[in-house]
Amino acid sequence: MNKKFPYNTSDLKPSRRDFLRLSGAGLAAAMLARYGMPPAFAQMAGDIPAELHPGSPNNPRGWTTTLPPIPDGMPVDPPVTITGSRRGPWEFAEGDDIENSPFTRLNAAVTGIHWKLAFNWTDNEAEVLQKYNLAIASNELPDFMETVPLQIYSDLLENDLLEDITDVWEEVAHPVWLKEAMGFGDGVAWQYAEVNGRKMGIPYIEQAAQNDKLLWIRQDWLDAVGMSAPTTIEELHAVMTAFVEADMGQGGAGTTLGIAANSQLNAWYCSLDPIFGAWGVIPAFWTPDENGDLRYDSIRPEIKEVLGTLRQWYAEGLLAQDFFTYAPWQNGSHIGGNLAGLMYTPAFAPDFGLPDSVANDPDARWVFGDIPVGPTGIKKKAWSNPVPETVYCFRKGFEHVDLVLKQIAWWAELLQDPKNRHHGFEGTRYFWRNEDGELDPMGGTLDLNGYDDTKHIWGPPGTNGGSRTSPFYELDLIKERRNVWANLPENERDAYMEAFLGGDALSVLWDEAIIFAVDHWEADGIKNHFVTVPTRTMELTGAALEGLEQEVFLNIIIGQDPLDRFDSFVDEWHSGGGDRITGEVNEWWHGQM
Repeated sequence: MNKKFPYNTSDLKPSRRDFLRLSGAGLAAAMLARYGMPPAFAQMAGDIPAELHPGSPNNPRGWTTTLPPIPDGMPVDPPVTITGSRRGPWEFAEGDDIENSPFTRLNAAVTGIHWKLAFNWTDNEAEVLQKYNLAIASNELPDFMETVPLQIYSDLLENDLLEDITDVWEEVAHPVWLKEAMGFGDGVAWQYAEVNGRKMGIPYIEQAAQNDKLLWIRQDWLDAVGMSAPTTIEELHAVMTAFVEADMGQGGAGTTLGIAANSQLNAWYCSLDPIFGAWGVIPAFWTPDENGDLRYDSIRPEIKEVLGTLRQWYAEGLLAQDFFTYAPWQNGSHIGGNLAGLMYTPAFAPDFGLPDSVANDPDARWVFGDIPVGPTGIKKKAWSNPVPETVYCFRKGFEHVDLVLKQIAWWAELLQDPKNRHHGFEGTRYFWRNEDGELDPMGGTLDLNGYDDTKHIWGPPGTNGGSRTSPFYELDLIKERRNVWANLPENERDAYMEAFLGGDALSVLWDEAIIFAVDHWEADGIKNHFVTVPTRTMELTGAALEGLEQEVFLNIIIGQDPLDRFDSFVDEWHSGGGDRITGEVNEWWHGQM
Protein backbone atom coordinates (compact mmCIF):
# COMPACT_ATOMS: atom_id res chain seq x y z
CA MET A 1 0.00 0.00 0.00
CA ASN A 2 1.26 3.46 -0.87
CA LYS A 3 1.33 5.21 2.50
CA LYS A 4 1.29 8.65 0.93
CA PHE A 5 -1.85 7.87 -1.04
CA PRO A 6 -3.64 5.11 0.86
CA TYR A 7 -6.59 3.17 -0.40
CA ASN A 8 -8.13 0.14 1.22
CA THR A 9 -8.71 -2.61 -1.30
CA SER A 10 -10.05 -4.96 1.39
CA ASP A 11 -7.70 -7.73 0.34
CA LEU A 12 -8.55 -6.81 -3.27
CA LYS A 13 -12.11 -8.03 -2.92
CA PRO A 14 -15.24 -5.82 -3.05
CA SER A 15 -16.85 -5.36 0.33
CA ARG A 16 -20.36 -4.64 -0.91
CA ARG A 17 -22.31 -7.84 -0.34
CA ASP A 18 -24.82 -7.10 -3.08
CA PHE A 19 -22.14 -6.95 -5.74
CA LEU A 20 -20.77 -10.32 -4.72
CA ARG A 21 -24.25 -11.77 -4.45
CA LEU A 22 -25.36 -10.53 -7.85
CA SER A 23 -22.11 -10.97 -9.78
CA GLY A 24 -22.30 -13.25 -12.79
CA ALA A 25 -20.23 -16.29 -11.79
CA GLY A 26 -21.70 -16.53 -8.30
CA LEU A 27 -25.16 -15.81 -9.65
CA ALA A 28 -24.86 -18.55 -12.24
CA ALA A 29 -23.89 -21.12 -9.63
CA ALA A 30 -26.76 -20.10 -7.39
CA MET A 31 -29.31 -20.17 -10.19
CA LEU A 32 -28.17 -23.50 -11.57
CA ALA A 33 -28.22 -25.00 -8.09
CA ARG A 34 -31.77 -23.74 -7.68
CA TYR A 35 -33.19 -24.57 -11.09
CA GLY A 36 -30.75 -26.97 -12.71
CA MET A 37 -29.90 -26.56 -16.38
CA PRO A 38 -33.08 -25.40 -18.15
CA PRO A 39 -34.26 -27.93 -20.77
CA ALA A 40 -34.23 -25.20 -23.43
CA PHE A 41 -30.47 -24.85 -22.97
CA ALA A 42 -29.42 -28.46 -22.52
CA GLN A 43 -27.87 -29.30 -25.91
CA MET A 44 -24.07 -29.50 -25.71
CA ALA A 45 -21.70 -27.71 -28.08
CA GLY A 46 -19.46 -30.64 -29.01
CA ASP A 47 -20.44 -30.60 -32.69
CA ILE A 48 -18.91 -27.20 -33.45
CA PRO A 49 -16.10 -27.68 -36.04
CA ALA A 50 -12.62 -27.32 -34.58
CA GLU A 51 -11.70 -24.50 -36.96
CA LEU A 52 -14.52 -22.38 -35.52
CA HIS A 53 -13.68 -23.09 -31.91
CA PRO A 54 -12.08 -20.22 -29.97
CA GLY A 55 -9.12 -20.80 -27.72
CA SER A 56 -5.47 -21.67 -28.16
CA PRO A 57 -5.04 -25.41 -27.69
CA ASN A 58 -2.20 -25.72 -30.23
CA ASN A 59 0.13 -23.12 -28.75
CA PRO A 60 2.60 -23.93 -25.98
CA ARG A 61 0.81 -23.50 -22.66
CA GLY A 62 -2.26 -22.33 -24.55
CA TRP A 63 -5.78 -22.51 -23.25
CA THR A 64 -9.02 -24.27 -24.12
CA THR A 65 -12.31 -22.44 -24.33
CA THR A 66 -15.45 -24.12 -23.02
CA LEU A 67 -18.48 -23.39 -25.16
CA PRO A 68 -21.83 -23.09 -23.35
CA PRO A 69 -24.65 -25.52 -24.16
CA ILE A 70 -26.39 -24.68 -27.41
CA PRO A 71 -29.96 -23.40 -26.93
CA ASP A 72 -32.72 -25.86 -27.75
CA GLY A 73 -33.73 -25.83 -31.42
CA MET A 74 -30.45 -24.32 -32.59
CA PRO A 75 -28.86 -24.07 -35.04
CA VAL A 76 -32.09 -23.36 -36.87
CA ASP A 77 -32.56 -25.17 -40.17
CA PRO A 78 -32.95 -23.61 -42.62
CA PRO A 79 -30.75 -20.74 -41.43
CA VAL A 80 -32.25 -17.26 -41.10
CA THR A 81 -30.85 -13.90 -42.15
CA ILE A 82 -31.43 -10.97 -39.82
CA THR A 83 -30.68 -7.36 -40.70
CA GLY A 84 -29.17 -5.04 -38.14
CA SER A 85 -27.74 -1.58 -37.63
CA ARG A 86 -24.25 -1.19 -36.18
CA ARG A 87 -22.12 1.53 -34.65
CA GLY A 88 -18.54 1.69 -35.96
CA PRO A 89 -15.74 2.07 -36.62
CA TRP A 90 -14.31 -1.45 -36.87
CA GLU A 91 -11.08 -3.11 -37.82
CA PHE A 92 -10.89 -6.57 -39.34
CA ALA A 93 -8.20 -8.99 -40.37
CA GLU A 94 -7.71 -9.34 -44.12
CA GLY A 95 -10.64 -11.08 -45.75
CA ASP A 96 -13.08 -10.43 -42.90
CA ASP A 97 -15.78 -7.82 -42.51
CA ILE A 98 -18.71 -7.01 -40.26
CA GLU A 99 -20.80 -9.80 -41.80
CA ASN A 100 -18.03 -12.40 -41.93
CA SER A 101 -15.51 -12.90 -39.13
CA PRO A 102 -14.62 -15.66 -36.64
CA PHE A 103 -17.41 -14.30 -34.46
CA THR A 104 -20.14 -14.43 -37.10
CA ARG A 105 -18.94 -17.82 -38.35
CA LEU A 106 -19.08 -19.30 -34.87
CA ASN A 107 -22.43 -17.63 -34.27
CA ALA A 108 -23.88 -19.11 -37.46
CA ALA A 109 -22.67 -22.59 -36.50
CA VAL A 110 -24.25 -22.32 -33.05
CA THR A 111 -27.49 -20.50 -33.86
CA GLY A 112 -28.09 -20.69 -37.63
CA ILE A 113 -28.36 -16.88 -37.70
CA HIS A 114 -26.61 -14.90 -40.44
CA TRP A 115 -26.35 -11.16 -39.86
CA LYS A 116 -26.62 -8.61 -42.67
CA LEU A 117 -25.71 -4.94 -42.23
CA ALA A 118 -28.59 -2.54 -42.88
CA PHE A 119 -26.63 0.64 -42.13
CA ASN A 120 -23.89 1.84 -39.83
CA TRP A 121 -22.54 5.06 -38.35
CA THR A 122 -19.54 6.27 -36.40
CA ASP A 123 -19.57 8.05 -33.05
CA ASN A 124 -21.02 11.18 -34.62
CA GLU A 125 -24.33 12.00 -32.89
CA ALA A 126 -25.79 13.79 -35.91
CA GLU A 127 -24.98 10.82 -38.14
CA VAL A 128 -26.79 8.24 -36.02
CA LEU A 129 -29.89 10.46 -35.85
CA GLN A 130 -29.79 10.95 -39.61
CA LYS A 131 -29.45 7.22 -40.33
CA TYR A 132 -32.34 6.24 -38.09
CA ASN A 133 -34.56 9.08 -39.31
CA LEU A 134 -33.95 8.02 -42.91
CA ALA A 135 -34.82 4.44 -42.05
CA ILE A 136 -38.04 5.57 -40.39
CA ALA A 137 -39.00 7.86 -43.30
CA SER A 138 -38.33 5.16 -45.90
CA ASN A 139 -40.06 2.44 -43.85
CA GLU A 140 -36.86 0.37 -44.02
CA LEU A 141 -36.08 -0.26 -40.37
CA PRO A 142 -33.68 -3.15 -39.69
CA ASP A 143 -34.95 -6.23 -37.91
CA PHE A 144 -32.65 -5.50 -34.98
CA MET A 145 -31.68 -1.94 -34.07
CA GLU A 146 -28.49 -1.39 -32.13
CA THR A 147 -28.04 1.36 -29.52
CA VAL A 148 -31.07 3.43 -30.49
CA PRO A 149 -30.79 6.96 -28.99
CA LEU A 150 -33.68 7.99 -26.75
CA GLN A 151 -34.81 10.67 -29.21
CA ILE A 152 -35.26 8.04 -31.93
CA TYR A 153 -36.61 5.49 -29.46
CA SER A 154 -39.32 7.97 -28.44
CA ASP A 155 -40.32 8.51 -32.08
CA LEU A 156 -40.44 4.76 -32.73
CA LEU A 157 -42.66 4.23 -29.69
CA GLU A 158 -44.97 7.08 -30.61
CA ASN A 159 -45.43 5.74 -34.14
CA ASP A 160 -45.93 2.13 -33.02
CA LEU A 161 -42.91 0.87 -34.94
CA LEU A 162 -41.41 -1.40 -32.28
CA GLU A 163 -42.13 -5.03 -31.46
CA ASP A 164 -43.38 -5.66 -27.94
CA ILE A 165 -41.10 -8.47 -26.73
CA THR A 166 -42.65 -8.96 -23.27
CA ASP A 167 -44.27 -12.32 -23.92
CA VAL A 168 -41.40 -13.88 -25.86
CA TRP A 169 -39.00 -12.60 -23.20
CA GLU A 170 -40.92 -14.39 -20.48
CA GLU A 171 -41.01 -17.56 -22.56
CA VAL A 172 -37.43 -17.93 -23.81
CA ALA A 173 -35.10 -15.51 -21.98
CA HIS A 174 -32.39 -17.43 -20.11
CA PRO A 175 -33.08 -17.38 -16.34
CA VAL A 176 -29.41 -16.70 -15.48
CA TRP A 177 -27.71 -14.81 -18.29
CA LEU A 178 -30.68 -12.60 -19.21
CA LYS A 179 -33.43 -12.46 -16.58
CA GLU A 180 -31.31 -12.52 -13.44
CA ALA A 181 -28.34 -10.72 -14.98
CA MET A 182 -30.59 -7.82 -15.99
CA GLY A 183 -32.52 -7.88 -12.72
CA PHE A 184 -29.95 -5.97 -10.66
CA GLY A 185 -30.83 -2.84 -8.72
CA ASP A 186 -34.56 -3.57 -8.42
CA GLY A 187 -35.04 -3.39 -12.17
CA VAL A 188 -32.95 -0.30 -12.93
CA ALA A 189 -31.78 -1.99 -16.13
CA TRP A 190 -35.27 -1.61 -17.61
CA GLN A 191 -35.69 2.11 -16.95
CA TYR A 192 -35.70 2.86 -20.69
CA ALA A 193 -36.45 -0.46 -22.38
CA GLU A 194 -39.67 -1.06 -20.42
CA VAL A 195 -42.64 1.25 -21.05
CA ASN A 196 -45.89 0.98 -19.10
CA GLY A 197 -44.92 -2.47 -17.90
CA ARG A 198 -44.13 -3.76 -21.40
CA LYS A 199 -40.67 -4.62 -22.67
CA MET A 200 -40.14 -2.65 -25.86
CA GLY A 201 -36.46 -3.43 -26.23
CA ILE A 202 -33.36 -4.73 -24.47
CA PRO A 203 -31.24 -2.62 -22.11
CA TYR A 204 -27.72 -1.52 -22.97
CA ILE A 205 -25.68 -2.38 -19.87
CA GLU A 206 -22.15 -1.23 -19.11
CA GLN A 207 -19.99 -2.38 -16.24
CA ALA A 208 -20.60 -1.20 -12.70
CA ALA A 209 -18.90 2.12 -11.91
CA GLN A 210 -17.67 2.27 -15.51
CA ASN A 211 -17.46 6.07 -15.54
CA ASP A 212 -17.22 6.73 -11.80
CA LYS A 213 -14.27 9.05 -11.18
CA LEU A 214 -11.22 8.36 -9.07
CA LEU A 215 -8.56 10.92 -8.24
CA TRP A 216 -5.47 10.04 -10.30
CA ILE A 217 -2.27 11.82 -9.34
CA ARG A 218 1.46 11.70 -10.02
CA GLN A 219 3.01 10.38 -6.81
CA ASP A 220 6.48 11.33 -8.06
CA TRP A 221 5.30 14.93 -8.44
CA LEU A 222 3.86 14.86 -4.92
CA ASP A 223 7.19 13.62 -3.64
CA ALA A 224 9.03 16.34 -5.55
CA VAL A 225 6.97 19.15 -3.98
CA GLY A 226 6.97 17.48 -0.56
CA MET A 227 3.19 17.10 -0.27
CA SER A 228 0.67 14.36 0.44
CA ALA A 229 -2.37 13.46 -1.59
CA PRO A 230 -5.24 15.92 -1.09
CA THR A 231 -8.20 14.89 1.01
CA THR A 232 -10.13 18.20 0.80
CA ILE A 233 -10.86 20.70 -1.95
CA GLU A 234 -8.60 23.18 -0.18
CA GLU A 235 -5.73 20.70 -0.19
CA LEU A 236 -6.46 19.90 -3.83
CA HIS A 237 -6.07 23.59 -4.66
CA ALA A 238 -2.77 23.68 -2.78
CA VAL A 239 -1.40 20.63 -4.63
CA MET A 240 -2.43 21.98 -8.02
CA THR A 241 -0.79 25.30 -7.21
CA ALA A 242 2.42 23.56 -6.15
CA PHE A 243 2.54 21.52 -9.38
CA VAL A 244 2.11 24.65 -11.49
CA GLU A 245 4.56 26.80 -9.54
CA ALA A 246 7.21 24.07 -9.69
CA ASP A 247 6.43 23.63 -13.42
CA MET A 248 6.54 19.85 -13.08
CA GLY A 249 5.31 19.13 -16.63
CA GLN A 250 7.31 18.01 -19.64
CA GLY A 251 6.10 20.83 -21.89
CA GLY A 252 7.68 24.21 -22.37
CA ALA A 253 8.08 26.65 -19.52
CA GLY A 254 4.78 27.59 -17.94
CA THR A 255 2.73 24.84 -19.58
CA THR A 256 2.09 22.68 -16.50
CA LEU A 257 -1.60 22.30 -15.64
CA GLY A 258 -3.04 22.01 -12.17
CA ILE A 259 -5.73 19.60 -13.32
CA ALA A 260 -6.82 18.27 -16.71
CA ALA A 261 -10.31 19.43 -17.76
CA ASN A 262 -12.41 19.88 -20.89
CA SER A 263 -15.56 21.52 -22.20
CA GLN A 264 -17.81 18.84 -20.67
CA LEU A 265 -17.91 19.57 -16.96
CA ASN A 266 -19.40 16.12 -16.27
CA ALA A 267 -17.35 14.05 -18.71
CA TRP A 268 -16.31 10.43 -19.11
CA TYR A 269 -12.63 11.42 -18.93
CA CYS A 270 -10.86 14.21 -17.06
CA SER A 271 -14.14 15.34 -15.55
CA LEU A 272 -14.86 18.03 -12.97
CA ASP A 273 -18.01 16.38 -11.58
CA PRO A 274 -16.33 15.53 -8.22
CA ILE A 275 -15.69 19.27 -7.76
CA PHE A 276 -19.41 19.97 -8.20
CA GLY A 277 -20.17 16.89 -6.10
CA ALA A 278 -18.16 18.36 -3.24
CA TRP A 279 -20.97 20.94 -3.00
CA GLY A 280 -23.63 18.21 -3.39
CA VAL A 281 -24.72 19.02 -6.96
CA ILE A 282 -24.10 17.68 -10.46
CA PRO A 283 -24.83 19.78 -13.57
CA ALA A 284 -27.79 18.54 -15.64
CA PHE A 285 -28.88 16.00 -12.98
CA TRP A 286 -32.38 15.82 -11.52
CA THR A 287 -32.27 15.09 -7.77
CA PRO A 288 -34.95 14.95 -5.03
CA ASP A 289 -35.58 18.03 -2.89
CA GLU A 290 -36.84 18.17 0.68
CA ASN A 291 -40.46 17.91 -0.54
CA GLY A 292 -39.86 14.77 -2.58
CA ASP A 293 -39.99 16.56 -5.94
CA LEU A 294 -37.21 16.44 -8.51
CA ARG A 295 -35.24 19.63 -9.01
CA TYR A 296 -32.74 20.53 -11.72
CA ASP A 297 -29.31 20.75 -10.12
CA SER A 298 -27.94 23.21 -12.71
CA ILE A 299 -30.09 26.04 -11.34
CA ARG A 300 -29.29 25.48 -7.65
CA PRO A 301 -27.25 28.15 -5.83
CA GLU A 302 -24.50 25.63 -5.02
CA ILE A 303 -23.66 25.53 -8.73
CA LYS A 304 -22.82 29.24 -8.57
CA GLU A 305 -20.39 28.57 -5.72
CA VAL A 306 -18.60 25.90 -7.74
CA LEU A 307 -18.46 28.12 -10.83
CA GLY A 308 -16.90 30.79 -8.65
CA THR A 309 -14.25 28.33 -7.44
CA LEU A 310 -13.44 27.16 -10.98
CA ARG A 311 -13.35 30.78 -12.11
CA GLN A 312 -10.68 31.44 -9.49
CA TRP A 313 -8.67 28.37 -10.53
CA TYR A 314 -8.80 29.42 -14.17
CA ALA A 315 -7.62 32.94 -13.32
CA GLU A 316 -4.72 31.44 -11.36
CA GLY A 317 -3.64 29.38 -14.37
CA LEU A 318 -4.53 26.02 -12.86
CA LEU A 319 -6.71 25.05 -15.84
CA ALA A 320 -5.59 25.09 -19.46
CA GLN A 321 -6.46 28.51 -20.82
CA ASP A 322 -8.18 26.80 -23.77
CA PHE A 323 -9.70 23.90 -21.82
CA PHE A 324 -13.15 24.81 -23.14
CA THR A 325 -12.05 23.85 -26.68
CA TYR A 326 -11.21 20.25 -25.74
CA ALA A 327 -13.37 17.15 -25.96
CA PRO A 328 -12.77 14.57 -23.20
CA TRP A 329 -10.74 12.20 -25.36
CA GLN A 330 -8.38 15.05 -26.29
CA ASN A 331 -7.28 15.30 -22.66
CA GLY A 332 -5.32 12.14 -23.33
CA SER A 333 -2.62 14.37 -24.83
CA HIS A 334 -2.40 16.36 -21.60
CA ILE A 335 -1.92 13.18 -19.57
CA GLY A 336 0.21 11.30 -22.07
CA GLY A 337 2.33 14.38 -22.69
CA ASN A 338 2.82 14.82 -18.93
CA LEU A 339 1.43 18.33 -18.85
CA ALA A 340 -0.96 17.48 -16.01
CA GLY A 341 -0.28 15.35 -12.97
CA LEU A 342 -3.82 15.26 -11.63
CA MET A 343 -7.19 14.27 -13.07
CA TYR A 344 -10.61 12.90 -12.16
CA THR A 345 -10.96 9.89 -14.44
CA PRO A 346 -12.51 6.39 -14.21
CA ALA A 347 -10.67 3.16 -13.44
CA PHE A 348 -9.73 2.66 -17.08
CA ALA A 349 -7.03 5.35 -16.88
CA PRO A 350 -4.24 2.69 -16.99
CA ASP A 351 -5.42 1.89 -20.53
CA PHE A 352 -5.88 5.47 -21.77
CA GLY A 353 -3.47 8.26 -21.03
CA LEU A 354 -1.24 6.58 -18.47
CA PRO A 355 0.58 4.26 -20.93
CA ASP A 356 1.68 7.27 -22.98
CA SER A 357 2.62 9.14 -19.82
CA VAL A 358 4.91 6.34 -18.67
CA ALA A 359 6.34 5.88 -22.16
CA ASN A 360 7.22 9.58 -22.35
CA ASP A 361 8.53 9.72 -18.78
CA PRO A 362 9.77 6.39 -17.36
CA ASP A 363 9.85 7.98 -13.90
CA ALA A 364 6.12 8.73 -13.98
CA ARG A 365 4.36 6.96 -11.11
CA TRP A 366 0.59 7.31 -11.13
CA VAL A 367 -1.58 6.31 -8.19
CA PHE A 368 -5.28 6.62 -7.47
CA GLY A 369 -7.29 7.41 -4.40
CA ASP A 370 -10.54 8.73 -3.03
CA ILE A 371 -12.07 12.01 -4.12
CA PRO A 372 -11.54 14.99 -1.76
CA VAL A 373 -14.37 16.38 0.39
CA GLY A 374 -15.92 19.81 -0.02
CA PRO A 375 -16.17 22.76 2.36
CA THR A 376 -19.10 21.28 4.29
CA GLY A 377 -17.74 17.74 4.41
CA ILE A 378 -19.53 16.41 1.31
CA LYS A 379 -17.68 13.76 -0.73
CA LYS A 380 -19.77 13.02 -3.80
CA LYS A 381 -19.49 12.59 -7.55
CA ALA A 382 -21.72 11.70 -10.47
CA TRP A 383 -23.02 8.14 -10.14
CA SER A 384 -22.39 6.49 -13.47
CA ASN A 385 -25.55 4.66 -14.40
CA PRO A 386 -24.60 1.31 -15.96
CA VAL A 387 -27.63 1.74 -18.23
CA PRO A 388 -26.92 4.59 -20.67
CA GLU A 389 -29.59 6.45 -22.60
CA THR A 390 -29.88 3.96 -25.43
CA VAL A 391 -31.86 0.79 -26.18
CA TYR A 392 -31.69 -2.26 -28.44
CA CYS A 393 -34.98 -2.63 -30.33
CA PHE A 394 -36.79 -4.84 -32.84
CA ARG A 395 -38.93 -3.57 -35.70
CA LYS A 396 -42.64 -4.24 -35.32
CA GLY A 397 -43.58 -7.55 -36.93
CA PHE A 398 -40.13 -9.13 -36.67
CA GLU A 399 -40.67 -12.89 -36.29
CA HIS A 400 -37.40 -14.08 -34.78
CA VAL A 401 -37.07 -12.21 -31.50
CA ASP A 402 -36.83 -15.59 -29.76
CA LEU A 403 -33.78 -16.57 -31.80
CA VAL A 404 -31.98 -13.31 -31.06
CA LEU A 405 -32.68 -13.66 -27.33
CA LYS A 406 -31.22 -17.16 -27.38
CA GLN A 407 -28.15 -15.91 -29.25
CA ILE A 408 -27.64 -13.10 -26.74
CA ALA A 409 -27.82 -15.52 -23.81
CA TRP A 410 -25.34 -17.92 -25.41
CA TRP A 411 -22.73 -15.20 -26.00
CA ALA A 412 -23.39 -13.72 -22.57
CA GLU A 413 -22.54 -17.02 -20.91
CA LEU A 414 -19.47 -17.52 -23.10
CA LEU A 415 -18.09 -14.04 -22.44
CA GLN A 416 -19.23 -13.29 -18.91
CA ASP A 417 -18.44 -16.56 -17.15
CA PRO A 418 -14.64 -16.41 -16.66
CA LYS A 419 -14.49 -20.17 -16.38
CA ASN A 420 -15.39 -20.50 -20.06
CA ARG A 421 -12.01 -18.97 -20.97
CA HIS A 422 -12.99 -17.12 -24.15
CA HIS A 423 -9.89 -15.08 -24.99
CA GLY A 424 -9.71 -15.08 -28.76
CA PHE A 425 -9.32 -17.28 -31.83
CA GLU A 426 -6.13 -19.13 -32.66
CA GLY A 427 -4.59 -18.49 -36.07
CA THR A 428 -6.30 -15.11 -36.51
CA ARG A 429 -5.54 -11.54 -35.54
CA TYR A 430 -8.43 -11.60 -33.07
CA PHE A 431 -6.15 -12.86 -30.37
CA TRP A 432 -4.47 -11.82 -27.13
CA ARG A 433 -0.99 -11.56 -28.64
CA ASN A 434 1.24 -8.57 -29.29
CA GLU A 435 3.42 -7.97 -32.34
CA ASP A 436 6.08 -10.32 -30.97
CA GLY A 437 3.59 -13.15 -30.62
CA GLU A 438 3.51 -12.88 -26.85
CA LEU A 439 0.31 -12.66 -24.83
CA ASP A 440 -0.57 -9.04 -24.11
CA PRO A 441 -3.59 -8.48 -21.86
CA MET A 442 -3.37 -4.69 -22.20
CA GLY A 443 -3.37 -4.62 -26.00
CA GLY A 444 -6.69 -6.22 -26.73
CA THR A 445 -8.86 -3.14 -26.88
CA LEU A 446 -6.44 -1.01 -28.86
CA ASP A 447 -5.92 -2.86 -32.14
CA LEU A 448 -6.16 -6.24 -33.79
CA ASN A 449 -2.89 -7.43 -32.29
CA GLY A 450 -5.19 -8.39 -29.46
CA TYR A 451 -8.85 -9.30 -29.70
CA ASP A 452 -11.81 -7.16 -28.75
CA ASP A 453 -15.10 -9.05 -28.94
CA THR A 454 -17.09 -5.83 -28.50
CA LYS A 455 -16.40 -4.75 -32.07
CA HIS A 456 -17.47 -7.95 -33.81
CA ILE A 457 -20.47 -9.47 -32.05
CA TRP A 458 -23.98 -8.51 -33.11
CA GLY A 459 -26.08 -7.29 -30.21
CA PRO A 460 -25.46 -7.50 -26.48
CA PRO A 461 -23.12 -8.66 -25.22
CA GLY A 462 -20.86 -6.85 -27.62
CA THR A 463 -21.15 -3.88 -29.98
CA ASN A 464 -18.58 -1.15 -30.43
CA GLY A 465 -18.78 0.10 -26.88
CA GLY A 466 -18.78 -2.96 -24.69
CA SER A 467 -22.34 -3.71 -23.62
CA ARG A 468 -23.06 -6.81 -21.54
CA THR A 469 -26.06 -8.33 -19.83
CA SER A 470 -24.53 -8.01 -16.33
CA PRO A 471 -22.72 -4.94 -14.97
CA PHE A 472 -20.36 -7.15 -12.95
CA TYR A 473 -18.59 -9.01 -15.75
CA GLU A 474 -15.30 -7.11 -15.33
CA LEU A 475 -15.35 -7.62 -11.58
CA ASP A 476 -15.98 -11.34 -12.03
CA LEU A 477 -12.92 -11.72 -14.25
CA ILE A 478 -10.72 -9.91 -11.74
CA LYS A 479 -12.04 -12.11 -8.93
CA GLU A 480 -11.36 -15.23 -10.98
CA ARG A 481 -7.80 -14.11 -11.70
CA ARG A 482 -6.99 -13.15 -8.13
CA ASN A 483 -8.91 -15.77 -6.20
CA VAL A 484 -8.52 -18.82 -8.49
CA TRP A 485 -5.71 -18.40 -11.00
CA ALA A 486 -3.28 -16.87 -8.51
CA ASN A 487 -3.71 -19.90 -6.23
CA LEU A 488 -2.74 -22.44 -8.89
CA PRO A 489 0.80 -23.84 -8.88
CA GLU A 490 2.91 -22.12 -11.52
CA ASN A 491 3.31 -25.30 -13.56
CA GLU A 492 -0.50 -25.54 -13.90
CA ARG A 493 -0.97 -22.02 -15.23
CA ASP A 494 -1.49 -21.55 -18.94
CA ALA A 495 -0.20 -18.68 -21.06
CA TYR A 496 -3.24 -16.47 -20.56
CA MET A 497 -3.05 -16.83 -16.79
CA GLU A 498 0.63 -15.96 -16.82
CA ALA A 499 -0.01 -12.88 -18.93
CA PHE A 500 -2.46 -11.42 -16.45
CA LEU A 501 -0.90 -12.63 -13.21
CA GLY A 502 2.47 -11.38 -14.37
CA GLY A 503 1.05 -8.17 -15.81
CA ASP A 504 2.85 -4.88 -15.69
CA ALA A 505 2.21 -2.21 -13.07
CA LEU A 506 -0.49 -0.51 -15.11
CA SER A 507 -2.53 -3.69 -15.61
CA VAL A 508 -2.36 -4.41 -11.88
CA LEU A 509 -3.34 -0.81 -11.16
CA TRP A 510 -6.34 -1.15 -13.47
CA ASP A 511 -7.65 -4.15 -11.54
CA GLU A 512 -7.20 -2.40 -8.21
CA ALA A 513 -8.90 0.74 -9.52
CA ILE A 514 -11.95 -1.20 -10.72
CA ILE A 515 -12.32 -2.90 -7.36
CA PHE A 516 -12.02 0.42 -5.55
CA ALA A 517 -14.48 2.16 -7.88
CA VAL A 518 -17.15 -0.53 -7.50
CA ASP A 519 -16.63 -0.57 -3.74
CA HIS A 520 -17.41 3.19 -3.60
CA TRP A 521 -20.01 3.20 -6.39
CA GLU A 522 -23.17 3.54 -4.32
CA ALA A 523 -21.86 5.41 -1.27
CA ASP A 524 -20.24 8.30 -3.16
CA GLY A 525 -22.62 8.67 -6.07
CA ILE A 526 -25.18 11.38 -6.78
CA LYS A 527 -27.80 9.77 -9.02
CA ASN A 528 -29.73 11.40 -11.81
CA HIS A 529 -33.30 10.37 -10.98
CA PHE A 530 -34.86 11.35 -14.30
CA VAL A 531 -34.30 8.16 -16.29
CA THR A 532 -36.82 7.86 -19.09
CA VAL A 533 -37.45 9.20 -22.57
CA PRO A 534 -37.38 13.01 -22.95
CA THR A 535 -40.53 14.92 -22.06
CA ARG A 536 -42.45 16.79 -24.76
CA THR A 537 -40.98 20.16 -23.79
CA MET A 538 -37.51 18.66 -23.59
CA GLU A 539 -37.88 17.61 -27.20
CA LEU A 540 -38.91 21.15 -28.16
CA THR A 541 -36.59 23.33 -26.08
CA GLY A 542 -34.18 21.01 -24.29
CA ALA A 543 -31.34 21.36 -26.80
CA ALA A 544 -31.51 25.16 -26.67
CA LEU A 545 -31.49 25.18 -22.87
CA GLU A 546 -28.58 22.74 -22.75
CA GLY A 547 -26.62 24.92 -25.17
CA LEU A 548 -27.36 28.01 -23.11
CA GLU A 549 -26.26 26.27 -19.92
CA GLN A 550 -22.94 25.13 -21.35
CA GLU A 551 -22.21 28.54 -22.86
CA VAL A 552 -23.00 30.45 -19.67
CA PHE A 553 -21.11 28.08 -17.35
CA LEU A 554 -17.97 28.08 -19.49
CA ASN A 555 -18.08 31.84 -20.00
CA ILE A 556 -18.33 32.37 -16.25
CA ILE A 557 -15.35 30.10 -15.61
CA ILE A 558 -13.09 31.82 -18.13
CA GLY A 559 -14.13 35.27 -16.94
CA GLN A 560 -15.92 36.31 -20.10
CA ASP A 561 -19.15 36.72 -18.12
CA PRO A 562 -19.46 37.92 -14.51
CA LEU A 563 -20.33 35.38 -11.84
CA ASP A 564 -23.76 36.99 -11.43
CA ARG A 565 -24.55 35.92 -15.00
CA PHE A 566 -25.62 32.70 -13.31
CA ASP A 567 -28.62 34.46 -11.75
CA SER A 568 -29.93 35.72 -15.09
CA PHE A 569 -29.30 32.26 -16.60
CA VAL A 570 -31.59 30.75 -13.97
CA ASP A 571 -34.31 33.25 -14.93
CA GLU A 572 -33.87 32.45 -18.62
CA TRP A 573 -34.01 28.73 -17.92
CA HIS A 574 -37.31 29.07 -16.07
CA SER A 575 -38.93 31.24 -18.71
CA GLY A 576 -37.46 29.33 -21.67
CA GLY A 577 -39.28 26.09 -20.90
CA GLY A 578 -37.62 25.00 -17.69
CA ASP A 579 -40.75 25.42 -15.60
CA ARG A 580 -42.77 23.30 -18.02
CA ILE A 581 -40.02 20.68 -18.09
CA THR A 582 -39.95 20.61 -14.27
CA GLY A 583 -43.69 19.98 -14.22
CA GLU A 584 -43.42 17.18 -16.77
CA VAL A 585 -40.48 15.60 -14.99
CA ASN A 586 -42.33 15.55 -11.68
CA GLU A 587 -45.51 14.24 -13.26
CA TRP A 588 -43.44 11.27 -14.45
CA TRP A 589 -41.55 11.06 -11.14
CA HIS A 590 -44.60 10.87 -8.93
CA GLY A 591 -46.18 8.41 -11.32
CA GLN A 592 -43.36 5.98 -10.52
CA MET A 593 -44.16 5.92 -6.81
